[in-house]
Amino acid sequence: MHKFLTNAAVLEHELSELRLVVERQTGVLLDAPSEDLAQVVTQYLEAQHLASTSDLLELLRSSESAYENLVEPLLDAETRFFRYPAAFDSLTKVALPEILARKSSESPRTLRFWSAGCSTGEEPYSIAISVCETVNCSGGGWNVHIVASDIRRKPLELAERGLYEESALAQVPSHLVQQYFVKVGQHFMVKPRVRNLVRFAPMNLARPVYIGRFDCIFCMDVLPHFSMSQRMALVQRLHCYLQPGGYLFLGQGEKLPAVGVTFNWQKNGDYIVYQKPMAAAAGQGR
Repeated sequence: MHKFLTNAAVLEHELSELRLVVERQTGVLLDAPSEDLAQVVTQYLEAQHLASTSDLLELLRSSESAYENLVEPLLDAETRFFRYPAAFDSLTKVALPEILARKSSESPRTLRFWSAGCSTGEEPYSIAISVCETVNCSGGGWNVHIVASDIRRKPLELAERGLYEESALAQVPSHLVQQYFVKVGQHFMVKPRVRNLVRFAPMNLARPVYIGRFDCIFCMDVLPHFSMSQRMALVQRLHCYLQPGGYLFLGQGEKLPAVGVTFNWQKNGDYIVYQKPMAAAAGQGR
């Protein structure tokens, strides 16, 4: 440990290798300053009782989950209900009306959503509430399925509980709090009829896993954590995972990298929502 803390040349070399290993396994670009990354690595070594960064690198290469606790302090964990109001306004006023009209004659009538990088669950529950407000999930005749994924298991465990401090609901209108949450002690729990719409699952976005087609994908504030090559690959996969005519929601101000797939876009206020063209189905052979 002493060598790790004092030998700056070795430290920089090890950090460079660590950045490469983590990016290859998770797609996450560890672009934090070396001092911040070194502090996180030191804490990780102590917590895991590892003698050196060489041991850490060996562990990362051999374990599917070892990197989770390492990268978590370096990822932006900020999230809240309806974090980008303009995005959810676009969902209810732009995307859903068009999707509902287009799919109204289908049997069964199914809506599928994906919250990619869902953290502690505020985003997928916000999607569920927005959809319920639009289609009446209790009796509107639509089957609603929301997949919520994150690379980190600890936030997923919190998300599955659906239990939040009162301060977390500060931006949620009071009538929605009353309708979709129940007070439990000093906390508020998402009601079962909303929680039952969401299925949480650990997922590494850097590794292609086909989980079906979606009408809407929320991938907010995820792309900036990836290298440019990983961003381009992920956007191509998201395009593939969208139904023809499906919508992609990014964080406020995020822009799509230039890739070999086509998205139409529509501006709603100061927010841009992206849509996969209907004609894309024929080009993909699906």
